[in-house]
Amino acid sequence: MSEIRVTTISDTAGTGPVTLTKQTAAKVWCNFVADGPSINDSFNISSVTDGGNCDYTYNFSNNMTNDDYCPTGYIKDGGNDLYVRNCASTDADTMSTSAFQVSPAATNAGTFTTAFDPNLVCITITGDLA
Repeated sequence: MSEIRVTTISDTAGTGPVTLTKQTAAKVWCNFVADGPSINDSFNISSVTDGGNCDYTYNFSNNMTNDDYCPTGYIKDGGNDLYVRNCASTDADTMSTSAFQVSPAATNAGTFTTAFDPNLVCITITGDLA
């Protein structure tokens, strides 16, 4: 069996990281306990700002190239089973190269209800780093 051990993998010029081509990898992810609030685990997240009123901003350690990335989310809450939890945005929420803002929401029979602080909010972002 072969084994490869390296400290750094660089581009051919030795001046930067290797560029992934024809591949997509998560550039940001975070498992956040909203009612803590605390970060369980994350990648490329420097902090999460709790803006109050069910409003969280995920601050990136390394910026994205632009604000055209693709965020996805998951919410866990021990509340009423009749509601579907989702990551939502309001017109005031930001999606910038340095941060992503999300407002967890619950829906019941297709009707939007008020935002709420869930137990857990997880996000994953795919796109290009600056």
